[in-house]
Amino acid sequence: MRYRSDPKSVRQILAFSLTIAASLVLLLVPVYSTAIISNDGPDQVTASTLLENVGPYVFVLVLIPVALTGLPLLVRGPARMPASVATTVALTIFTLLASATIGWFYVPALAAALASLTTPAQKPWHQPSAS
Repeated sequence: MRYRSDPKSVRQILAFSLTIAASLVLLLVPVYSTAIISNDGPDQVTASTLLENVGPYVFVLVLIPVALTGLPLLVRGPARMPASVATTVALTIFTLLASATIGWFYVPALAAALASLTTPAQKPWHQPSAS
């Protein structure tokens, strides 16, 4: 696969990269903390990751936005724009539904996906043929 340098593709690649970054943060960085408090103050404070709290099921949850932002990069030709619109709408719905938990982590990726939709497609550059 050759590198796509048009602005629309760059924004889609950015959305995909931000989604992967958010998913890795959710899986690897401790986002939960638990404190056991007694009358004298906190006895024990522990931090845990989403993977430790939810279990392997969390892989399904974080792979949904990764798949949604990656799909438009795989589609070529005239089907690319409808695929981009459909996956951006689905990512918007996912982000809103999951906003109480992990959805906010995907807002930057959603912004990049929306930017890729509003960016005009760049016409391929052709050299004039010498006749």
